[in-house]
Amino acid sequence: MTSIKQLQQDYTHIIPIVVKWGEMDAFQHINNVAYIRYLEDARLALFAQLGMLNDLTDSNKGSILANISCDYLAPATYPDTIHIATNIQQTGPKKISLEQVIYSERLDKLGVFYLTFTQI
Repeated sequence: MTSIKQLQQDYTHIIPIVVKWGEMDAFQHINNVAYIRYLEDARLALFAQLGMLNDLTDSNKGSILANISCDYLAPATYPDTIHIATNIQQTGPKKISLEQVIYSERLDKLGVFYLTFTQI
């Protein structure tokens, strides 16, 4: 099993998110849309840390999400605290690829997500 300490060693950026009751679906696990929002929160926090959000404000240009692939490995539920860990995998003049993982404290498990962004 992966621990928070291992995530801190393996990933450059980590944020915690407390799961809310209203984020669960009819099957009593976190709705798939909530996961995508969690990943967005972590992505924006990383972009802010790197100064990329300043580019959006200054030039009125930003990045768009070109592709997202999600492997849901285990259903997380309320109550839980999850941690979104992010690494930049590839960059180019108009491309950033990220690896983001979600770690559930309650389940002591990860789910893996890969994202590609294109600068416009």
